[in-house]
Formats: sequence, structure tokens, C-alpha cells
Amino acid sequence: MQFELTEGIRLAKRVAALLSCSRSEAEQVIVGGWVQVNGKVVDDPARRVTDEQIEVHPKAQRGSVPLLTIVMHKAEGVTCWADSKKRGQSSLWDVVDPAQRSEADRSELSVTARQCKILVCLTPLEDAATGLVVLSEDPRILKRLEDRQAPLENEMTAEVKSPISPETLARLNPLGLRTSVNHQTDQMTGLRLALKGYVPGELGRLFASNGLDLHSLKRQRIGRVSLAPLQTGQWRALLPYERF
Repeated sequence: MQFELTEGIRLAKRVAALLSCSRSEAEQVIVGGWVQVNGKVVDDPARRVTDEQIEVHPKAQRGSVPLLTIVMHKAEGVTCWADSKKRGQSSLWDVVDPAQRSEADRSELSVTARQCKILVCLTPLEDAATGLVVLSEDPRILKRLEDRQAPLENEMTAEVKSPISPETLARLNPLGLRTSVNHQTDQMTGLRLALKGYVPGELGRLFASNGLDLHSLKRQRIGRVSLAPLQTGQWRALLPYERF
């Protein structure tokens, strides 16, 4: 039995030799979109190469690259759960579209589809909610986002389909939650809420227990990182100096 010979070597092996780094470091550089083969970005570490021209971006010359963190303005109906395809929904990972990258993104980072698939979301919102969500591959940031000993403050805005009495407003200020009225009409009340950490569903349950019909919910800020100036569906890469 004869087997066809596979020509060339894995791109990861070639990049590791060029950068004098480990194979795993080389794979990170490639998946991050920092490597060009004959002038075109290739993000597949298993791609086999022979005598092609391999170029590595100057920022990745030492075999290490900035780890990607994305902040996004989630649209209504987009889910933060990875099993969304089973339910026929679009997820955050489906909508990280280069066309939706904000012009306010000053990071100059290359972002590839392969890289986006490995990002983790530890700041989920309800499917019907909108606003700020974070996806990251950086262990330090992921650890900070899920720190239950010192949870980050979440600032939310909400609208309920009725006016709110002072007595009801007092019940919307339990320990750990600050709620104030932004605006109010005979049909609708706009609220601003601040709480440490956020678990999807907790505000909906609070409103329901007080006889309030929640019309909309939007996250405006996590820690020191705010939603502005992102428009609905837009995203940007977190800058190295930004801290939650």
C-alpha cells in the first residue's frame, strides 16, 4: 500500500523556528492573525508551507502577542450562551463581524474568525437585554470578571411600563442595589441601577415581585469600562491600559 507524501511542514513549526519560541507560542501568534504567507494573513497553525514567504508582524516578533479582549454592544435577541445554535439563535460569537468593528477602536489589533471562536464570555446578559458584554482570552481579565470576593460594579438602565411610587422605589433598593428614577411618565418609568456583579434574571425577578412589567434592560458599564461610544451591534478591542 502506498501513501501520498505530505509536502512541507506545519506553519506553526516554521514560525516557531523564525521566532525561536515554543510551538504553542507560535500557534498563538498565528491564530491571532499576526502571520502572513505570501502577503496574506493565515490563521491556521496546521497549514503546510514549503518555500512561501513568511512574515510575522513586528508586535509578535518575540513569540508573544497581546491577548484579545472584546467589548461589545449586544443587540436584543443575541444570546450570550455557546449552545445557541441548538436553539437556532445568533450568539455573540456569530456577530463579531469585521464590518461591525467600531471606528473608535484604536487598538490596531488583528482579529481573526478563528481567534474569536476561543473567546470566553463571563458577563452574560439575558437574550432580551442589550448593552455591554465582554469576551476575552486573557486569563487575568477572565479572573477579574469572575471574582466573587470583589465583584465589579454593573451599571444598568431599565424601563418599566408604569409609574413607580416612592414605596415601590424603596423596595427596589435592597442591600447591594442602588436604584434611582431617571424619568417618569404616566405610562413608563426609566430607572438607573448599580449593583456588584450581575446574574441574568435577578433584576427581572425583583421587578416582577414588585408587580412591575419590565420593558427593557441595558447594561451601561462594568467597573471602569463603559458602553459608550459603541452603537448597537458594534464592538472594539480593549486597549492595554484599560482596566475594569
